[in-house]
Amino acid sequence: MKTYGAAIRQIRKNKSLSQSDVSNNILARTTISKIENNNITPTITTVESIIIKLDVTMDELRYIKNNYQLSIREEIIADFFKLVSNTQTELIMNIITRCDNYLDNNSKDSLLEDIRLALKAALLLTNNEFELAQKLVKPIWERLEKIDHFSLIEIRLVCNILFYFPLDVIEKFVPRLLIMIDKYNALDKSLNPLKAALLINTATIFMRHNSAITTSSLNAATIIAKEINRFDLLASAYYLQGVNANDPSLIDKAKNIFLAIEKEAILFQFEEEYFPERAENIIY
Repeated sequence: MKTYGAAIRQIRKNKSLSQSDVSNNILARTTISKIENNNITPTITTVESIIIKLDVTMDELRYIKNNYQLSIREEIIADFFKLVSNTQTELIMNIITRCDNYLDNNSKDSLLEDIRLALKAALLLTNNEFELAQKLVKPIWERLEKIDHFSLIEIRLVCNILFYFPLDVIEKFVPRLLIMIDKYNALDKSLNPLKAALLINTATIFMRHNSAITTSSLNAATIIAKEINRFDLLASAYYLQGVNANDPSLIDKAKNIFLAIEKEAILFQFEEEYFPERAENIIY
């Protein structure tokens, strides 16, 4: 792993910039030299001033500092957020083991402890042990519900555990969560698929309980999916719209999209849930 000074020097030279090019009204050239040679440790304000000149983000600087690799902690978090469903048992168990190893060798880390609990709850769900799963993630919810404004990571974590909870909690909290996502949207456009998925999951939960919430959630998800060209999310929204409105043409439209983008596994999950007699005809 490099020092911040070494990473800054590498980026600067890669861009064919001199130390004078990176200096400004705040930083003298000699200060840049001392930082690059590890004679002084830069403050966060100093680093921010430098990376603006270098046209990189803080995340990119840390990535280069770590020899173009994520840290062990960052890898665990990244793999957690890549999970598609609780049926990925092998991957879930792998991440749990990595959480165990990290937490055994590092000081208390609330986020990784929460991720470990959420994954253990996901494994319980595969055995239909919903009440045990809900009990396991309850401490996470009790901690997070006291927070007025979530960080990006907390937003993603809440989206992963929200649907373990009673309908009244979900109904009250989803609008708040959508507002939080919108606040971060200008910073991180990758939240758009998360928002669409949240709306689709909300519609799924309320399908048999509240047609108005289901309809409005699916309409919003359809718009977002079209805007970001996420055809898997669009097909999911169409399928659920067809089920909710008893419209076979929408279901057929969804099927055609799933087959065209080779997402038969998702189609199978929908068919198994709503039309189990047809699921066995899907080959994937």
